[in-house]
Amino acid sequence: MSVESNTNKALNRFEVEISIIPNYTYQKPLVYIDDNGEPQVKYRDNGKRTTIKKLSLLYVAEYDDTNKLISYTSLDEVNEFLMAKTIDDGVLELATDAQGLAHYFTFILDKQAAWDAEYDEADFDPLYDAPRPAWNYFPRNKFDKLTYQYRDGMKQLATDGVLAKTTVRQYMSSVVGFYKHLLRQGIRFNNPPFQFEIISIHFEGSASSMKAYHSKQVHTTDMRIKFAKPSRSGGTKLSHLRRDLKPFMDGEWKILQNILMKSRRVIRHGDDNKLHSLPIEFCLHPMICRNTGLRREEAASLHLGQVVKPETQIVDGKEVFKKLVLDLGVGDKYGSLTKTAQGNAEKNKSRVTIIPALMMQMLYEYTQSDRYKKRLKKFKAWCKEQAEQDHTHWFEGDDAINPNLDYLFITQSGKPMFTRLQDFTSRWVEVRNTANFSKGLEHPIAGSLHNLRSTFAVNIFRHLLNKKDEHGNPVITPDDALDRVSALLGHENISTTMLYLKIAQDIPSADEIYEDVLDYIGAFDSLEDLK
Repeated sequence: MSVESNTNKALNRFEVEISIIPNYTYQKPLVYIDDNGEPQVKYRDNGKRTTIKKLSLLYVAEYDDTNKLISYTSLDEVNEFLMAKTIDDGVLELATDAQGLAHYFTFILDKQAAWDAEYDEADFDPLYDAPRPAWNYFPRNKFDKLTYQYRDGMKQLATDGVLAKTTVRQYMSSVVGFYKHLLRQGIRFNNPPFQFEIISIHFEGSASSMKAYHSKQVHTTDMRIKFAKPSRSGGTKLSHLRRDLKPFMDGEWKILQNILMKSRRVIRHGDDNKLHSLPIEFCLHPMICRNTGLRREEAASLHLGQVVKPETQIVDGKEVFKKLVLDLGVGDKYGSLTKTAQGNAEKNKSRVTIIPALMMQMLYEYTQSDRYKKRLKKFKAWCKEQAEQDHTHWFEGDDAINPNLDYLFITQSGKPMFTRLQDFTSRWVEVRNTANFSKGLEHPIAGSLHNLRSTFAVNIFRHLLNKKDEHGNPVITPDDALDRVSALLGHENISTTMLYLKIAQDIPSADEIYEDVLDYIGAFDSLEDLK
């Protein structure tokens, strides 16, 4: 496995990408030696098969300066580790481990790019100069090792609020688990990646046990990240400080929206000196999340049956929308994805949220573009090809592709983009990083696509509470406002909605949430538009 970029291709960009194989079936092989002394592999006809619904694998993709794919290299040791977790350990969900290792190897690519920028073959002395960083090479000095540098960097990201502490711990656990797996496989490094020790704990057996004492082996490392307990709660955790539920402040959203709707150019990984075009699909998707409260997968799975051309009328010589806010149905009833009821129902639960007419108009205009029509045509051809090859797994299950729907977001190759949700996350990170890089903010903008959902929720709730009648009295009670917001979000338990609102109340800032498009077009000037 190599994650080394070619120093002679300085203009090329390298990215760690996650590829997901649906419904992957693994069967344990039988290895034997034939009459010629050669190893052979065969499988039992009735042998046990392990089905992995979504197998996540990592690759290093190389792109040239025109964004053309040059190479796609498998990270073999990482992928073997991920498969072992499922096949040997029975872990069914690999997404977090894949994301954590993708983040770690992206960190290594950054280190290699920095080394390449300073490398001078004429001056380089292998006896005195540090070698090129690599995932499987570790200097003797503890703090020169990539694993410790990554740990310290992750802790700083959590301290600065760029990543959630839970995410940081999960990513570190994946990295440590990867190296521990290699060590157990007998792979030896020039120096240990971290301090690794196996401790035997002896304890007294229970009354029903045949043994008086038992022992258990505990694998320990020095890679654990420790955080100071929050002082404002006396050291206890505050549920309403969950980072993924914090809404964006008005100044933050103005910057992000400007990138999405005006400049549409972002800084990409490993290339801070050049702005790259952001495809329109990755501009529209976060705008939908922000203005409708849809989850990432809900917005990604919208289709033409949910997009309409808003009706207009002439008022005072100007063309205006008849309704400033439209209904938008999502879920099984409307042919798109959302969370399953109780997390395990056979169907995706349905709900109706709202969308500004201006946002719907943007989506409609996109569906009329040549770009979209070409992609839709490729999608139909792709579905036909999969059916002819008997690849039925694409069209089975609650999150399956429906070949009869015309999906809104389709890749250039014709595949629905909701099957590659990580792409939306990656592009959003680029938008966020561009905002932080270009604006020189005192505190970096943090938050994932899910934070756009909470921003929507808090804005709607505040707007409803601020509505007054002609006598200055509230036109809706807080309980009714909470019920309405909860319905728009599709929360089964109103306590979940309360978490969003507690966050907004407790954010230590006088800065109010920015009401962007909705406020600009006066979308909520009358409560009738919220029906």
